[in-house]
Amino acid sequence: MNTPTPHSHQAEDLAEAAPGPDTVTVARWLIARGMYVFTVDHPALPDCVGAHRPGAPCDGDRGKHPVGRWSQRATRNAAAIVRDLARGPRNLGIACKPSGLLVIDEDRPGAFTDYAAALGRQVPATFVVTTAKGRHFYFAQPTDGQLGNSPGALPDGIDVRGAAGQGGYVVAPGSLHRTGIRYTPVDSSAPVLPAPAWLIDALRVRSGPQTARQRPTPQPAPLTDGGRPFRVLCALVNTVLSATTGDRNNRLYWAACRMYEHADRGLFDPAAARAALTDAAHHIGLGEAETEHTLDSARAMTAHGGAA
Repeated sequence: MNTPTPHSHQAEDLAEAAPGPDTVTVARWLIARGMYVFTVDHPALPDCVGAHRPGAPCDGDRGKHPVGRWSQRATRNAAAIVRDLARGPRNLGIACKPSGLLVIDEDRPGAFTDYAAALGRQVPATFVVTTAKGRHFYFAQPTDGQLGNSPGALPDGIDVRGAAGQGGYVVAPGSLHRTGIRYTPVDSSAPVLPAPAWLIDALRVRSGPQTARQRPTPQPAPLTDGGRPFRVLCALVNTVLSATTGDRNNRLYWAACRMYEHADRGLFDPAAARAALTDAAHHIGLGEAETEHTLDSARAMTAHGGAA
């Protein structure tokens, strides 16, 4: 008799979750859109069926581990996927390299669009999938050189799955997260658009730890009305002003981290930008001590090369 795993009760709950689209149908649909797919562990199973290295068992993040070597098993052969799916409940994965995809993965709703707004940009209306934490934004790889999994200049909380090297993969729409949330397209008819130039530029920045000693001393740009520094700061201030009760500190912290990152690159004077965020925080009801603590925490994080 098998001993129940720590996930047994969760698996029973997930097995009773609202049914999603038929996985075979989803696989065929993805293949028709030019995507290379493979099977992934399903959280409703009592034990993980993902491939793990010896001595490295499942870490408990069910529903994301590929069944076998995903980079080799990814295919557009519908018959092969149907055979794999006949073995029991499975999620699907999409291999980005053969599919020609660049996928932006945000860890909270709005993180990527907020980042774009801070640059004075808009995210194109490309194919988007909601996840348990945020969204996946699907873009076509640039034609002048593939991008990999490096986040480049993107802030913490926004990950990338690309095509350079072995590339990366994402859990496909229609799959079930271990929380019971299903990966769902925002608009299944939306096209996969080319990655915008501002995103490509950000991803081609070499990422890595950078100490304060290594940073050049910036010359702050004036906050001239209508100039880029002004637009970026306005976007960060609006991020704070649009916060709702229960999310005010998180939004202030995120905006402050972005502000200090821009200030460290010389975009504007941190003292003037901090004053603007302080006013916005007070406007939405945050007290002085709470505001100062949050801003100081953001400064400490970015000063050590990290981000929110």
